[in-house]
Amino acid sequence: MKREILIVTVLMTNIAFASVLPAGVRTIREIDTNKNTINTLSSAASMRLYKRGLEKETANQKVLRSLNGDEHTNSLMAQNIMDHFKEIKNEDIVRYISDCALFEKKVNLSSYDDIIALLQKTNRFKLDEDSLKKIQKISLENQKITQVLS
Repeated sequence: MKREILIVTVLMTNIAFASVLPAGVRTIREIDTNKNTINTLSSAASMRLYKRGLEKETANQKVLRSLNGDEHTNSLMAQNIMDHFKEIKNEDIVRYISDCALFEKKVNLSSYDDIIALLQKTNRFKLDEDSLKKIQKISLENQKITQVLS
């Protein structure tokens, strides 16, 4: 009888710990994932510059000087662009930011001109009248994002 109680107790303890431990690990993974997504644009752009031959610190400084606003705002504005233009991928935006940073050009993802320049660099579609109206709408939405978050 004592042996059965001991076995049941060990079994119940293992079940209790097994259900608790993965949740804690999952929470840590989610936090790490959130940190990675927050730093996506600037870290990816600086990593691209680093792979092209710049020193890591120099690449980071160039990207930070080039980007207008904080990382969260830029990520939201980039996501807004990708939501409206399915042809645009995150890699396209990272490439545009890193190219601008390399030549010390400021990047403002709420600027109509910068959005057009970004879209023209991809060469995936023509900028017709509907696209230009859509870009104007994106620019206004991104300006609102900037105002709300600052």
